[in-house]
Amino acid sequence: MTEVLPGVHLIRLPLTGSPLKAINGYLLKADEGWVLVDCGWDLPDVLEALTAQVGDLGVQLGDIRTLVITHYHTDHYGLAGRLVELSRARMLMHRLDWLFIKTELADFGAAMDRLDAWLRENGAPSELLSDEQRRSVDMFSRFTVRAPDEELEDGHRIGVGRGEFRVVWTPGHTGGHICLYDPQRRVFLSGDHVLDPISPNVSLNRENLGNPLGDYLESLRKVGRLGADLVLPAHGEPFRGLSRRVDELLAHHDEREQEVLEALAHGPRNGHQVAAVLPWTRRRTPLGALALSQQRMALTETLAHLEELRSRGLARRERRDGVHCYERVGQPTETDA
Repeated sequence: MTEVLPGVHLIRLPLTGSPLKAINGYLLKADEGWVLVDCGWDLPDVLEALTAQVGDLGVQLGDIRTLVITHYHTDHYGLAGRLVELSRARMLMHRLDWLFIKTELADFGAAMDRLDAWLRENGAPSELLSDEQRRSVDMFSRFTVRAPDEELEDGHRIGVGRGEFRVVWTPGHTGGHICLYDPQRRVFLSGDHVLDPISPNVSLNRENLGNPLGDYLESLRKVGRLGADLVLPAHGEPFRGLSRRVDELLAHHDEREQEVLEALAHGPRNGHQVAAVLPWTRRRTPLGALALSQQRMALTETLAHLEELRSRGLARRERRDGVHCYERVGQPTETDA
């Protein structure tokens, strides 16, 4: 545990088996008790680590009066149900993420059927589908659905001692992702919205989710105008220079857009075919060299880029033999030459 600012403590919670290794929770001193931002997934080692680290401050779980969830992903929301029972804390999360949980995730079987159909319709091979079913069963075992006591909106204020954090709605990574901003100290709790040095995952992993990458890019520009200095992310180390990192992420996505357009210059392709010709990770690794779980994320990230291009009229989509195919618009392809 690290005190990054007076009254703001970083707590590292293990993500056993995940390449990310840990999630950062943040314990904030309030007038009465404490506020915890994110809580890890529901496994015994997470609860043990949380209990031990808050105990180093002389804090018990019952002293946590408010639990703020930045977004619904298991590594941020998974322990919430158990923690609320143990601490009696009030849980807060954005209205849209709670809507997604109760409409998309409450029925596990139906959620799996929708995800399987979506991946299949975008060219996913059978081995990727099988691995995704295994992964999803594992992830669903790490949380229980728990309704928030309060549904947050953009601009909501959370008091912490003499100051306050303002809720900043930042859709993209999820539809209801939020960050917290203290304008007085220029401190920004970024969740998974802004990370350094990795690029946050922005995926289209369900039908009818709109344009998550377009939402994400607009949210990046929004937070880049805040003037925040110290960034406290959910993964990795705290860093300074929010606007600098926002510019880097925007430039990364501009570069990625050009790579996707180049992939479409060779004629119509489904999402998996596009993902297969793109380089992945900072090491520029081929898709086939990634673990199957990473291949699934690569596919859904590619779909987010393709739908962003389609929203701007730079690509079109049509269904061929039960699979969605994308084609570049506005410039001749090699097959036209």
